[in-house]
Amino acid sequence: MLKKVLDKRPDLCGYLFIRGFLVSDKKVENLDRFPFYGNWNETEKDGYYFYTHKKAAVHFASDNGVTLFVLGHCYDPFLMEIDEAKILADILKDAGTDKYYDRISEITGVYVTGAIENGKLRFSVDPSGMQSACYGVIDGHFYLSSHPQLIGDICSLEMDDFVKELIRYKWYGRVMGPYLPADLTPFAAVKRIVPSIDYTYADGKLAHKRFWPLVPFEVAEGEEYDRVIKEAADILKKNMELISKKWQHPWISLTGGIDSNTTFAAAEGIYDKFETFSYLSAPKEVPDVEAAKTISEAFGLKHHVYEIPETPDAIADYDIKVEIQRHNSGYVAERKGNESRKRFYLEENCGCDVEVKSWVSETIRAYWYKHYGRKSMPKLSAKLFRNLYKIFLANRSLAHKVDKLFDSYIRAFEYDKIPACYPPADMHYNEVTWGSWGGMNISEMKYCFDITFAYNNRKFLDLLFRVPLEKRISDQHHLDMKKYLNPKLYDMHIRVVNMKETDTRARLLNIIFTVNSFLPF
Repeated sequence: MLKKVLDKRPDLCGYLFIRGFLVSDKKVENLDRFPFYGNWNETEKDGYYFYTHKKAAVHFASDNGVTLFVLGHCYDPFLMEIDEAKILADILKDAGTDKYYDRISEITGVYVTGAIENGKLRFSVDPSGMQSACYGVIDGHFYLSSHPQLIGDICSLEMDDFVKELIRYKWYGRVMGPYLPADLTPFAAVKRIVPSIDYTYADGKLAHKRFWPLVPFEVAEGEEYDRVIKEAADILKKNMELISKKWQHPWISLTGGIDSNTTFAAAEGIYDKFETFSYLSAPKEVPDVEAAKTISEAFGLKHHVYEIPETPDAIADYDIKVEIQRHNSGYVAERKGNESRKRFYLEENCGCDVEVKSWVSETIRAYWYKHYGRKSMPKLSAKLFRNLYKIFLANRSLAHKVDKLFDSYIRAFEYDKIPACYPPADMHYNEVTWGSWGGMNISEMKYCFDITFAYNNRKFLDLLFRVPLEKRISDQHHLDMKKYLNPKLYDMHIRVVNMKETDTRARLLNIIFTVNSFLPF
């Protein structure tokens, strides 16, 4: 048992639920014992206890009986502000009004934010759920945390039987990676916080409602398209400026892909504030490393290449660290050896204090359309969401169970209120794939250093949803943003294509997807 090991290794206890948090209306009596081991801080606000790992942060602003909070970090490209307390103080003016949703849609970062008023707690997660977060009411007490397993540990919960069945499925970890569907966590009493949903807890009861996207738009063509590209690119540029001021050593994780290329382009004019890095943990990463070197040299940035050891022998306490990693993820996400070695090696050797990562962009790059080589997708349904989650060709009984799960999920989180101009496949990618798989992965990656995303801004995403679908599928909007931000980089024509986006792979996957769509369940 991990506890027995860590009781004897105080030097490793700080990795347990690293950079995590817990909010509860119940006070934790002893922070010196498992699972906290004295590595967490306690703050009480208006009847709720905020517990944060020593490498995590919580920020507050209060006025007239209302307290706003941010767990994690954020910055505001509309106010050009990096101080969370000042951002919250500005949002506080609109607390309790519909403008509140508009204001939190303007901030970028990785966070859970919310408000406390008269004992009522409201909370929501960042636009794509990059901050993994969950909640539950157990034995009459409320819990909100970065890690389901943390709630499981302090409440002595057992893994849900359906989750056990799901993770035993032969292809669970092989198709789109290991993660849970809908808003599931390893425990029946604990649910994942879904992006763009406003949750409330009051008088022992939980409720939630959707606040984005609810307003239809017109597709941007001609001059309007150019305006959208410019406005979106300017948000990215402002975010990179704010990142350069918020952290002392921000490094861009750079590849030859369109996402990180555009992130890099957005830093034009302040390249002296950044360094870049890439890593080699598998042969397929070589083209990206070479592209990153070429780009960094062209613009005078210092570039670091980390060659990840091929075996765990060079990594101290590897086996214990793997068990901590498994525990932190609730035992639902077994990682390949190179992924674990990468995280442990970077934690020991990388010199940045924040990685500027380029995830989230796939939401408005029509990822599922590219993945399956399709120009259109079926209409909203439980079957569509299940097929985008995993292809259960080898287990139709499990497919049926997941269908029922997604049917309840779609109704509970009001997907019928989302205007048709927001494709259901893209909403699935943002709120299920990113919200579940992405958030959990980032939680694990923060083992090394903090992570931020210039793309993780709801106003930014909203702008680029206006781009015609065919341009989002072809990535023309990304190329246009890159050209606007850094013409020299654009003219270098560097593009390493993700192997998951090749035409041959897409055609094969589309056949499987189409067959699965016609099966009764």
